[in-house]
Amino acid sequence: MSEQKPSLEAILDEYSPDNEEPKTKVGRVDAQKIINSTVDSPDIVEKAKSRPPVSHEKSALFDNALRSDNPADDVKPADLSRHKIAVVSSDAMSEIRTNPQRMVIPSGTITPVQMNPDEAPKIRRMSESTRAKEIESAKKRKKNRRGKNNDYTYARETPEGEYMYTPPEFKKKKRTRIQIISAAESPEGKKQITDIVPSPAAVEAAKPVEPAPRAELTCINLSEKADIDAGQLDVHITQEADEYMSVHSKAKRTKRIVDFNYYGDVEDVGRDIYELKSTISVRVLILAMTAFLSLFMTISNQFELPIMDVLSMSHIKTYLTIHLILGIVSVLASMAVITKGLRKILSFKADSDSMTAVTALSCLIAIIPAFMRPDLVSSENIHIYMPVGILALLINAMGKHLIIRRAARNFKFVSKNFERHGITYVHDEERAERITRGTLGDFPILASMRKTDFLTDFLRYTYSSDMTDDFCRKASPICLIASIVVSLFLTFFCKGTFTTLESAAFGFSIFSMLICATSCIAIPFVVNIPLENVSKSAISNKGIMLGYQSVDDFYDTNSILVDAGTLFPEGTVRLDGIKVFSNTKLDEALLEAASLTATAGSIMSQLFTDVIAGRNGALYPIENYSYEEGMGMCGWINNKRVLFGNRELMTSHNIEGVPTKTQEAELTGDGKDALYLSISGNLAAMFVVDLVADRYVKRWAKKLCKHKICMFIKSIDPCITLKKLNTLFGIPEEMARILPKKLHEDFYEETKKAVRLSASMATTGKFSSLAELLIGTKVVHSSAIIGLILQAASILLGFVLCMLLILSKAFQSNFIYMSATAMTVYNLVWTALTYIAVSIKKT
Repeated sequence: MSEQKPSLEAILDEYSPDNEEPKTKVGRVDAQKIINSTVDSPDIVEKAKSRPPVSHEKSALFDNALRSDNPADDVKPADLSRHKIAVVSSDAMSEIRTNPQRMVIPSGTITPVQMNPDEAPKIRRMSESTRAKEIESAKKRKKNRRGKNNDYTYARETPEGEYMYTPPEFKKKKRTRIQIISAAESPEGKKQITDIVPSPAAVEAAKPVEPAPRAELTCINLSEKADIDAGQLDVHITQEADEYMSVHSKAKRTKRIVDFNYYGDVEDVGRDIYELKSTISVRVLILAMTAFLSLFMTISNQFELPIMDVLSMSHIKTYLTIHLILGIVSVLASMAVITKGLRKILSFKADSDSMTAVTALSCLIAIIPAFMRPDLVSSENIHIYMPVGILALLINAMGKHLIIRRAARNFKFVSKNFERHGITYVHDEERAERITRGTLGDFPILASMRKTDFLTDFLRYTYSSDMTDDFCRKASPICLIASIVVSLFLTFFCKGTFTTLESAAFGFSIFSMLICATSCIAIPFVVNIPLENVSKSAISNKGIMLGYQSVDDFYDTNSILVDAGTLFPEGTVRLDGIKVFSNTKLDEALLEAASLTATAGSIMSQLFTDVIAGRNGALYPIENYSYEEGMGMCGWINNKRVLFGNRELMTSHNIEGVPTKTQEAELTGDGKDALYLSISGNLAAMFVVDLVADRYVKRWAKKLCKHKICMFIKSIDPCITLKKLNTLFGIPEEMARILPKKLHEDFYEETKKAVRLSASMATTGKFSSLAELLIGTKVVHSSAIIGLILQAASILLGFVLCMLLILSKAFQSNFIYMSATAMTVYNLVWTALTYIAVSIKKT
């Protein structure tokens, strides 16, 4: 028996909220929101090696140096008390750069000093040792009774202590053409769907959770009163592990995989998406041909255009037979839509497929009684609305093609290695209120980015239901019941005028007319067109929007959490000049400032990338780091206190020699800031910093303000103020807030790294991507609302027009109602209007 391939309709049905399986709808306000399955990763900070102690022994250079006979005549006493100041401008900065290569400093990390191989010898892991491999090989031979040869050979040993594997030699046999083709078509010979290159941390994060070992006591006798400690009972549930083993068993796969929750699933998920895309593409092609032929026959006969006699109404039997065959072919090609739609409407959980299925079946069923009285069709007393039914199936297939195309595009992006930042919102209402207090007057919907090693629930979010399903749940049964009632009433009303057969043909024709007038054939475009436009634009900006669940989660977002590093990417913080005080060595001052700013996660670490590149990435370890709000940061390096901040920080710590405000203004100029470095209580250097706005950050920051989304920024740099943000990015001061020190812990809790994260949207960490995705959800939501309004208007207008045409001749021997051509044009006009309305709004 051939393996049955699941259809896209079955997938959408599986991930819909109406499914009785425990797959709850993920919504922000709903209590059944999918909870992020996150495991906090420990903060791993590698401490750098301390600087080697400076030797004070005299060298040969000093022994042979020339000395002046009268040093007192060269150095005056007044010169000893005079401050020595050196000024380095931005033009001279290239002279102190020891390496032209630029290196980005990750915020909040310390690059460790390179270790000497003699001090820390590399040791081979025990699991990869020769003895471990021999034991493993012996176990395999014992398990396999056939006595296969050992695969492990040991040819030589590398200096690192790992044994290189040498494959066994064998003679290459010639293969026939049939053997080559069969090997290429086998699953082992097929190329991988994606070129995924995951990081080791991501692979480790994606591994399934192993069940806990069984306890000694797994059951108790409830009939006996025994004093048993509850902690001794093993109540571990291995459902997740059991599901994983059932999906990844070696047996032949007969069911679509659950989700992309493990890197081993990448080929299966990619193949399923590819197969679904091929199936939907074939369906669209078949329906396009049948819709064109049916519409061509109807219009040609309506306007008496030249056409083959076999397709004209002069051969009415042939005409009806061709329409019937076209309808049967279309229904068979969309059998998954028909079965799912009928099952949903019979269970009182109708969706968009239900409306499409009812439309297509009503048009197909109406042809059957017309065969009994073909003269009623030729005299236009009844009409054949088969073109409308096929068009409904075609547009439904086009909507599903948009879904699967978006899934393939997103999966190609998410299956590769990149800096994954899932977009989430703050679940803790008290924390959200605490962060946004004083800025927002509305209920806070606070979004943020969280870095993760692996994104879960890809398929669930991709195939999530949308607002059109909720609309059709109410509209579809109402339209169906109203059409049945009207057609039955008119059939019994005309029973005395027509024969029984004529009344039946007339009743089915009225029923199909009312269904087609209220069919909403453009309903698949309402959500999928704007979602396609936004997701396609977002992925070019390194962001993904998986499905409509993203819109449902974030369309009402009114605030976001932002780190200052995302507002100022690499290249936007520039060093315009350095002023060195006393006998400070410039390279030492730069290195200590780089160590402190890199550890603190300051954007000022961008100023010292050249220095760190020259030292091979070596930074000093920072002890007792602290941040002083609005002034700067403090830390200890080799028992020396290092301060880095504005003049208020220097004044608060009684640092002498700070230039006056007038002198500072002369050195910095307009729009630039002065930051000071103090080492061991002495002023060491002043840095003239120039902050510039990235054009993409500025563009999307203005758009966020336009959509009334406030920004809450975590920054430890004193030069970043609301006034500076307003000057650089045009952000109104009332729509932004620099988080105080007491809220930094809340910020860390909502933005800390997670090993596994369930998120419907993700970026690479760029501010522009985050802003575009959030604004995109608002665009999709507003466009979908407009589309639903138009579709609701088409239902009301179509039903009213049909009733007016019927009642205009209600007491005569025949009725006047909309022809098949008019009905087709009516639906196509509303489809075009809906398409334009949902496509016109951009991010």
